[in-house]
Amino acid sequence: MEQNQKIETSQFYRFQLFQGDVKGDGKIEKTKTVGMAYLKEGQGTYTLRLWTFVENRFYLLQNKTDASRYVMLTRELNKSQNPRTKFYWNIVGNGQSETTAGVIQLQFDLFERPIYMSVFPEASASGATLPEPVELDSAA
Repeated sequence: MEQNQKIETSQFYRFQLFQGDVKGDGKIEKTKTVGMAYLKEGQGTYTLRLWTFVENRFYLLQNKTDASRYVMLTRELNKSQNPRTKFYWNIVGNGQSETTAGVIQLQFDLFERPIYMSVFPEASASGATLPEPVELDSAA
């Protein structure tokens, strides 16, 4: 029961992930939203969800020695017998904060174009203003 109460009272922050064009003044004009990032209050790891890869999660961690740099990771369950660690972590990209633009530029190893993450959270992490998703059967 206590564990359920802790989950319900946890505060999450949601951040837009988008593609954009860099303007001459250093600002970035958003061209397309491509996902969302989530941060649990008190945690330092962002969870990234890209709409292209709905089943996959990516994790963004800040560099311990340089606060403007980040590393992006995926994880897979360690299926070994008696594993020392629960997951294998794989580096799949890096990030660099762009303070003048208010974003973190994310560069995945396999994508040529960067993805930007806003450093300003959305007003609501629950998405109450978003419409309910349409089921595939009823959309056709």
